[in-house]
Amino acid sequence: MADKDRDVLDYEYNLKMHYEAKRKELDILLTSSMPHQLNNMKTLLWINFILVGIMLQFIKKFPLLDILIVSFFMSIVAIVIVLLAMLTNRYKEYGVPDDVLHMHQYNDSEWCISQATLDMIATVDDSIKKNRNVLNKRGNMMHLSTWFTLFAILFALLFFILKHIST
Repeated sequence: MADKDRDVLDYEYNLKMHYEAKRKELDILLTSSMPHQLNNMKTLLWINFILVGIMLQFIKKFPLLDILIVSFFMSIVAIVIVLLAMLTNRYKEYGVPDDVLHMHQYNDSEWCISQATLDMIATVDDSIKKNRNVLNKRGNMMHLSTWFTLFAILFALLFFILKHIST
């Protein structure tokens, strides 16, 4: 085998390894990070729905206190933010070229496998960037919602403490 052929095979092997590493990263984003983030969103929703339910029960029984109303609205805002995060960032990119005919454009040169692998790496890399962007946008919205939830809980606890002290 000529040195040039060996160099081409080594280059193709390195490209394939790079492609496999990128593909694994994309698979982790799609099968682990995104579902985990959605589960965290559902948890935030449940916490806030429970808080709203508890606060509605207390609003029925006691005069409206500003602290409880602030807590109630903070929970409502947290719910809206999480729902917006769930609905606006539904995009997923799977890293698979849509056009099968695209593969027919490669001629039968010694670099044809290398060029096809480079194109596949570029497609997967683009998908990783797009999915990370979705994760970051959702993460920022969840961060904001988490703070609203935390303050809603703190204001609700403050209400319960004040109610307990006054009775």
